[in-house]
Amino acid sequence: MGALRDEHHNGWLMPSGNYPAAVYEDEWVEQETVSSSPAPTKIVSLRPTGFEAARTVGEHIRASIPVVMDLTEMDEAEAKRMVDFASGLIFGTRGGIERIAKRVFLLTPAEVEVMVIDRPLDETGFYNQS
Repeated sequence: MGALRDEHHNGWLMPSGNYPAAVYEDEWVEQETVSSSPAPTKIVSLRPTGFEAARTVGEHIRASIPVVMDLTEMDEAEAKRMVDFASGLIFGTRGGIERIAKRVFLLTPAEVEVMVIDRPLDETGFYNQS
């Protein structure tokens, strides 16, 4: 006597309420399934105008703080120098670098994972790296 046919619900079976509820004797034990490494509590956003900001970027990454580095205010030569510095910094700290817009980069320390949901492909089918 678990379910009844109900003509008002297009033939779907509806619960009758005449069955016992499940009873569990065991105590509920919570188990941690995800590692408990602390997530970053902040993200720093920098818009440097010169290479002198490289030290600030490096200090934040060494302190395990992700950095959004917006190079739109820098001239092209200085911006390339900053990207070269950031690439070496990320390589040395085993972190990550992701371009999020033209001349805008997300630098992450090793313990931060970035999940890219969608990345546009160029006309050849490869990721556009420019």
